[in-house]
Amino acid sequence: MNWEPLWALGLAGASRTVRRLPDRPRYACAAAIGRGVSRIFPDKRAAVERNLAVINDWAGTRFRVEKVFENFGMTLSDFLAHPPVNIRVEGREKAEEARRHGHGTIFLTSHLGNWELGGRVLAGWGWPVTAVYQPYTSKAMQKYIQDRRAPGLSYLAVGKGAALGVARVLERRESVAILADRPFGEVGETVSLCGRPARLPRGPFLFAARSGAPLVPGFVLMEGPGRYRVVVEDPIWPTGKGHAAVQILLDKMAQVLGKYLAQHAEQWYCFEPVWEGS
Repeated sequence: MNWEPLWALGLAGASRTVRRLPDRPRYACAAAIGRGVSRIFPDKRAAVERNLAVINDWAGTRFRVEKVFENFGMTLSDFLAHPPVNIRVEGREKAEEARRHGHGTIFLTSHLGNWELGGRVLAGWGWPVTAVYQPYTSKAMQKYIQDRRAPGLSYLAVGKGAALGVARVLERRESVAILADRPFGEVGETVSLCGRPARLPRGPFLFAARSGAPLVPGFVLMEGPGRYRVVVEDPIWPTGKGHAAVQILLDKMAQVLGKYLAQHAEQWYCFEPVWEGS
């Protein structure tokens, strides 16, 4: 059964509700709803448990499933309500330096923190940026989400013609933004993530190797209700165009992602098993 039309209806109702609430009760309500969702969808809860078990074992941490769903509810409430939030940016100069080389830029993020807010940050910089997204199967759900995404960006759906679209953006020396922690529409490539085999999408890294464009990892981390920290990492530069060069890029991104998961896994909203055999 396709639950997306019901999700769209539920999100529309939630959006109207959260917009009427002051910040403190809104966040409290959103966290409670997140906890409720973890019980309504036991398969999603089980996937988060399995993912956190790998991270906790590798990093020696004690991240909790309930906190993931609470944080997701709070982050989602900011997406729905569009309240004023405090955003602190670290490392913009790294992105500026990568852009100055004139090959185009590939921004890589993940389902960690408030990635939709990252679109608003990039739009505020005034750069021409195309965000690549996985479309929903429900037209109602797709329209609902798209209407709330950052204005000022171009958007490109994964699917037929997407690869050509990305190539053209980079040919114009512009920027692409991609979620790079789960393969969509492809099998992906195996990397070591948090000490275990996992798959990352191959596409972004293949584009970098072919075009010479640097990969710029970045994450939007929630530091508290209504407070976010944008962190831009050092650019990852391609060193060739073959399979080996692509694998090197994949491995470097896996190291960056693993570093952030070891610190912020309770903000990783990946609701399906990531590791092979976990």
